Amino acid sequence: MPAKKIAILITLILVTDLAGIILTSCGAVSYMDSRGVSEEYIGPESPPFEAYDDMAKSADAPERGEVFNGGVGETALRRIIRSGSIELTVEDTRETIREIRGMIEAKEGIISSSNIYEMREGQYGANLTLRIPNKNFDSVMAQLEAYGKATNIKTGLDDVTMQYIDLESRLNNQKAQEKRLVEILDMAETVEEVLEVERELYRVRGEVETMTAQFNYLKDQVSYSTIHLLIREETIPTGAISPGPFHNLGSKIAQAFIGSINVVLNSVSFIIIAFSALLPILIILGVIVILVWLLVRKLAKRKDKAESNIELKQE
Repeated sequence: MPAKKIAILITLILVTDLAGIILTSCGAVSYMDSRGVSEEYIGPESPPFEAYDDMAKSADAPERGEVFNGGVGETALRRIIRSGSIELTVEDTRETIREIRGMIEAKEGIISSSNIYEMREGQYGANLTLRIPNKNFDSVMAQLEAYGKATNIKTGLDDVTMQYIDLESRLNNQKAQEKRLVEILDMAETVEEVLEVERELYRVRGEVETMTAQFNYLKDQVSYSTIHLLIREETIPTGAISPGPFHNLGSKIAQAFIGSINVVLNSVSFIIIAFSALLPILIILGVIVILVWLLVRKLAKRKDKAESNIELKQE
């Protein structure tokens, strides 16, 4: 097949796919505008999350984040990303985390990140990030409130239906383009034709991989909600007797004793090292001191002898 025909086929494929992408994007925008996303789902009069449960159950939606929009003959799913945050004041941070971990596993979720830190002596706090299936979002939020005093409870949602449809359509178009380029590659006859088609095929496959990663991430965000959890132990009132100072008293005593021994050993080690470093200088100074002492002593003896001779002559 002549190289000119190969170039023409590739150009036609690009033009066709570009037109398909434009039509898909326009259709997605029309789809979202016809259903009033900003007013019905994310505006000030948004229905509570329970309303999404009812719509999903009525249409047997496969995922919590995929909600059917009501209407005769409508089967399109809304793609909803849900998120929340909550602050808990508890009596024992570590014990609360163990209980929450068990509850999250029972709800088919995971703790994607955790950070436990000491706020002050014997008092701990923690930051946790939870990933929960969308269908279990409300129940998990309700159960978290039962673990302590809950404050700053926040929930939110983001309707990404248009983005989802657009990305899925563009990904399918790129895969179709990749398939057609493979067919053209089989038709190529010369090295020049093969190189030209392979260059375009390499570009398309790169875009397919990038879009696939983006689409998988978006699907994960739709399927699993994210909850940010802040835990801190309650402050003991000033008028109450605090058991904190006696918490792990034995281990604290052992640590203090070992620390003291280490200080003594470090001091002895430092003295030995310093003495070893100064030893050559001390030896030289010692020799000088001895020589000076001997010289002074010798001079003193001569002086005493001279004075004795003078006294004998005077007598």
